[in-house]
Amino acid sequence: MGVSFGILGPLQVLRDGFPVDPGSRKQQILLATLLARANARVSSDLLVEALWADDPPRTARKNIQVYVSALRRLLDGGTGSRIVHQRGGYVLQAAADELDALAFLQQARVGSLTEALDLWRGPALDGFRGVPLIGDAARRLERRYLEVSEDWAEAEIAAGAGAAAIERLTEIAQRHPLRERLRMAQMTALCRAGRRSEALAVYDDLRQALARELGLPPSPALGRFYQSLLREQEDAESRSAPPRRERAHSPNLLPWDLPNLTGRESEADEVADVLIRGRSGPVVVSGPLGAGKTALAIRVAHRLGDHFSDGRFFVRLRGEDGRLRPLEDAVSQLPFARARMPGGRADPRREWQTWLSQRRALVVLDDARRESDVRPLLPETGESAVIVTARSALIGLEGAYRIRLSTFTPAEALQFLGRVIGTDRVTADRESAERVVAACGLLPLGVRLAAERMAFLRHVPLREYAARIADPGGLVDELCGNDPAVRSRLTEAIGDLPGPAHQAVFRLGTLAEPVFTLHQAAAVLEAESGTAIRLLETLLEAGILTVAGGEGAAETVRYEMPRLPFAVFVSGRHTVFEPVERRLHTGAS
Repeated sequence: MGVSFGILGPLQVLRDGFPVDPGSRKQQILLATLLARANARVSSDLLVEALWADDPPRTARKNIQVYVSALRRLLDGGTGSRIVHQRGGYVLQAAADELDALAFLQQARVGSLTEALDLWRGPALDGFRGVPLIGDAARRLERRYLEVSEDWAEAEIAAGAGAAAIERLTEIAQRHPLRERLRMAQMTALCRAGRRSEALAVYDDLRQALARELGLPPSPALGRFYQSLLREQEDAESRSAPPRRERAHSPNLLPWDLPNLTGRESEADEVADVLIRGRSGPVVVSGPLGAGKTALAIRVAHRLGDHFSDGRFFVRLRGEDGRLRPLEDAVSQLPFARARMPGGRADPRREWQTWLSQRRALVVLDDARRESDVRPLLPETGESAVIVTARSALIGLEGAYRIRLSTFTPAEALQFLGRVIGTDRVTADRESAERVVAACGLLPLGVRLAAERMAFLRHVPLREYAARIADPGGLVDELCGNDPAVRSRLTEAIGDLPGPAHQAVFRLGTLAEPVFTLHQAAAVLEAESGTAIRLLETLLEAGILTVAGGEGAAETVRYEMPRLPFAVFVSGRHTVFEPVERRLHTGAS
């Protein structure tokens, strides 16, 4: 049989079918690196990087020669036929019957999917994935493993063997819970086996995992499949049981409730009380970007599960690009019955409103910009309730109950910070912690981003981190640098503003501080007081500005732009505004 190797699991070296000790840890890393790139040259520079990262000894290349010699003695009696020196590097030569990874790829190519999957003993190169070069190769193998698993599952289902595949399919899906194609196959196999309730639970698990890990809903295709299962279940229940008010399955299509949500208790209680008492109009939760409107709405909706027997639903009104989603797309994943208009043409607004008016459900409509975004999705009658999140108060929305969120209080911000990075760390340097949350303007989004960053940088003292984010450029680099989506969300907030209001934001970004008076605003806007007031009120309504402090005459009011958006606008003025400027000047929508 000779020597064979296994990397589809822990590193394995076999001679005539019996395990062989591959030597020291460094020697194993070198062998794993060569096996991960079998039959291809691996340069000595890459081997040095794999073995010692950024701190190789002066004798690194000599040490590699020693390790290679030891491996040659172990694998081929020292002849050098297995590990060949080639152009400043080494090649480990192996055939498909000698290395399980090559056998796996070969079996997958010829369609022997079960045999290919049977070769896996665990995570590829387990125990060596912390070495970057090896980790990259392991992840490539894992991706191919998942693709083969999905191909195998769909082939088994098509052949009528889905029920027999459920156990293995479930085991793979549990290790890779965010793979939608894998989850679709799992749900299909369960349904074919008559286990529809378990299939529905799979979707709910996936939905919550996607929301928690990625902040995304399931794909429209998977949502439509789930919707079809719900309709089948409702039809089956209606045929087998007498009519009744509450359904056996009450869908919960809400994103995951944030575990670290801090403060807002009184606001949450107020919204919940209004919804329980019942109102004919929606509850509008408004406030500036990053104030925590969506998190509050989701928390309240989770809390009220017992009060809405027909389910709780979450509808994103805007796509990733900030544009309003078509009505049919926005509600495509919701389980409402498909009423048809004359001639077979669907009217999504009528379908949705008819379904909702006949039930007691709670719907969160997230990120409305104007009243027209919301009206088509409101029930005309019935006991269902709606929460709308928006930056503006949507004052044209008739019959709405409005509640506005602002920033954290200093105590709430410090409490949130402590929950994420540890109360001991905050208590040990409270002054620096206060400087951190103040630099974030007490804005929940900014405090959350800073807290998550500091939780990762546990070796950085709070005082040093506070100094990093003291100026706008440092704040943006720290909180938005690794997540362009954050910067995109902040800059997109001005995308819908009319031209004069957009230009006003640009000019206000030139102020030295985010808190300013009407007189200061009028100066940078180069406008009379009356014109400046109208522009500032437009920005107030859009949630770009807030009023600092209480009421007062226009001349004495202090306006404020939340510190994180202000920092983005100041530090990246040209790159932030250029796309919107171009759109305004060209007339593009």
